[in-house]
This record gives sequence, C-alpha cells and structure tokens, in this order.
Amino acid sequence: MTTTSSDTKDRRNSENIGEGKVRRSISIRLIRHGESQNNQVYRDARRIYKGGTPEFDLQGWLKYVDDRRSADPGLSDIGKIQAKKLAEYLKPHLVNQASRPVRIVVSPMRRTIETILPTLEALNGNDGGSGDEGACSVMSNGFYHESEGCHTREKVEPGMNAAQINTSLLHGAGVKNASFVGFQKGEENGWWAHKNGPETRPESEERAAKFYVWMMEYLDQQLIEAAEQE
Repeated sequence: MTTTSSDTKDRRNSENIGEGKVRRSISIRLIRHGESQNNQVYRDARRIYKGGTPEFDLQGWLKYVDDRRSADPGLSDIGKIQAKKLAEYLKPHLVNQASRPVRIVVSPMRRTIETILPTLEALNGNDGGSGDEGACSVMSNGFYHESEGCHTREKVEPGMNAAQINTSLLHGAGVKNASFVGFQKGEENGWWAHKNGPETRPESEERAAKFYVWMMEYLDQQLIEAAEQE
C-alpha cells in the first residue's frame, strides 16, 4: 500500500523559487502487507512435513497446502501484530507531520487492507484514542496487487468487490468514503473478475506499468490541487 501527504511544505532550496515562498512536495511511504494466513500455512507445512530434511514428505506437504491455501487470505496472528506495530509507528508521523487528508492507496487484496486497518482506526479515532474523523482518504486500486492475481492453483476467484471491501473491512475502521479505480468489470464485481486464469509474467509487467503511470498522474494532480488552494 502507499500513503501520501500531498500538502507538505518543503523549505529546502527556497532561494530557487523566490524569497518567502515554499515548494510543495509529497512524502510517499510504500508499505508491504503483514504476514498472511497463506504464509503461516507454508510455514506450518514445512515444520510438519520436515521441509529441508532428508525426511521431507513432498506429497503430504502439497496436500496440506492445497487443503488450506486461500486465494485471498487475511493476516495471520503474526501479521495482525505487525499491523498494530505499523499503526504505532505511523500514527505520530502522520498526525504531526502530514497534511489532511492523508491519502492512502491500497491494494484490493484482503491481507493488504487488513494491514492498514489499525492505522486507519488510529487516524480516525476508532481505536479508542484521539483521532480526527476524515483524517484520511482511502483509494483501492485494482491494478495494485501481487502478481498472478486471485486464485488457488487452477481455480480462479473474483476477489472482493467495492461493497464487500467497504462493509467487511473499511467501514469498521471509520472509513466511509473510500473510492475504487482499476476494477476492470466495474466496482460491483470483484477486482479479479475480469480474468479467467492466473496472470502471466508479461501481463503482470503490463499491469505494473499501468499502475506506475496512474500513480505518477495521481501525484501530479495532488500537487496541482495544492497549488490552486494557495
């Protein structure tokens, strides 16, 4: 996921832009999701079936993983702890140093959204502490996800749609106005509903390029809007 502050004032090199003026800048944080339930499945399988040893039971390992792996897993217990630690780190920085709203661009994958939920709760005051309703703006981008997409082996799943992401995840964290882009069959369908199989490497690279272009245009727009408000 990505957090951006579009209204940070950068006073460095102010002599290049006129006395007493400041240059608008954007602070970007790229954050990887916490440990997923699938990661825990693989870790447990390695322990149970003696991975990395001469006694490794490959068939047992494969069946264990196939029976438990999810196409769109949430966070493991360790991942949930990591998400809380992330919120503890981010909240003081975002509250004291970032403009409003803090703009969060997140993958539609469940584990990624669950990773940022404690931070959203903290910023919005839904964690029982101090917060500011409307302190953050959340956008889920359907081009922003792990390679291959949403599937278990040969079974493809559509992923969550906008309503499911809102009601099952974001609304509980105090986010009421999330926006959605890149859902190629519309917000009413899952973010992977347009595909009938796992993503190939060339398709993954093409999608990543589309997200990169979108992100650059999105950041440019934040700077334009901030300048117009001056």
